[in-house]
Amino acid sequence: MATLSYTHETMPESSEEFQHQLAEAMAASNPIDDLLELAAELRGFEEKYEMASDEFYRKYNAGILNEELQHCMEWASFYRMYSKTRRAIENALMRAAVYPAIEPVTPSHEKVIAEQDMVAA
Repeated sequence: MATLSYTHETMPESSEEFQHQLAEAMAASNPIDDLLELAAELRGFEEKYEMASDEFYRKYNAGILNEELQHCMEWASFYRMYSKTRRAIENALMRAAVYPAIEPVTPSHEKVIAEQDMVAA
């Protein structure tokens, strides 16, 4: 996941500088790595509370967990991020499978020039 950490000395001097750094961090981010990091976080909660994340989240939303777990917003947040990231990856893979790469459209005048070059050669 794209993260930025600052100390008092390394704090960006302007909002533009921060936005630039954030954009760079997000561009370098890999959704597969993000999914694996989130899955590791979920495994930690699952081991600690001996419950699968999907079961926890269903009960969390229904409000039927014990007091300790009902206030575990961090686990719920990680589960939402995991689900959202997983759906985004699945959708991207589905689009790639359904809509394979299409040749870029070349303007007709460029085609004519290319054909003339081929004839001249």
